[in-house]
Amino acid sequence: MHCLVYGAGAVGLYTAAALARGGVPVTLKARSASADPLTLVRGERHEEVGDVRIVDDLAGHGPFDWAIVATKAWQVTDAAREIVPVLRPGPGRILTVQNGVDAPEHVRGVAGTAATLAGTVVVIARRLAPSAVELVGADASITLGYLDHRDVDEGAAVVLEGLAAAGISASWTARVDVALWKKLALVASYGGVGALSGATVGETRAVPEARALVERAVQEVLAVARAHEVPLTDDDLADVLAVYDGFAPETTASMQRDLAEGRPSELADQNGAVVAHGRLLGVDTPVHETIFASQLPRERSARGTA
Repeated sequence: MHCLVYGAGAVGLYTAAALARGGVPVTLKARSASADPLTLVRGERHEEVGDVRIVDDLAGHGPFDWAIVATKAWQVTDAAREIVPVLRPGPGRILTVQNGVDAPEHVRGVAGTAATLAGTVVVIARRLAPSAVELVGADASITLGYLDHRDVDEGAAVVLEGLAAAGISASWTARVDVALWKKLALVASYGGVGALSGATVGETRAVPEARALVERAVQEVLAVARAHEVPLTDDDLADVLAVYDGFAPETTASMQRDLAEGRPSELADQNGAVVAHGRLLGVDTPVHETIFASQLPRERSARGTA
């Protein structure tokens, strides 16, 4: 059940460490190869996880039984092209965990529908160093499923078994598109308003006008999803807002932090995706259009394309 984790950001480092701790053989594809053990930090506890092979080139490695794509959203297609040649053939072999709704489609374009699993991950992890990650709070939970609404098969069962061994709570759904769009509605909305205002979740919640802006942004995403025939209801709106209201006051979104710190972000894959899907389907998205347009100069500067 050898797993390839492709990408050594916070989610990739955490996932690789958790899998190895659970006895799953893991290879981690990073920018630089390393013989150093991964360090998983939980509060005051620093645990070295030595059973992870960290490589910068997949040539000569594999074949892998399954893979997790843990890159940023814009890197998914290139990752899939590298993964497919070193992966055993079969259904349900590649799991995406990016924010947004387009990453699974990018993998499907390379690997095919049968091999592609879509997932949404809930975890708070911080990359401390190239081989060190801090877990804040509970272990991850993942909701996953097939884009074509198939049930669990042999390939998916391998993935579910591996996640369970890692202590990651994995929930299967026949409508993973619902989970993907709800996650996008959450992160693109509070993160987008946070980027626009420079405020934390606690600060936007404390100002009725700002909280109302977050709510309108969520409603826009759900409207676009419904135009895609994704069955979302007012209960889903309430669910998304309940998560936002439950965040610690100091919370900020990763896209918001990347923009503020001058790094390339997932602006195009979050707010930009809402705008693009809305235009395609004739759904107005004025809040997300404002967020996207206002943050585009910072994004282009970070990418050297200004």
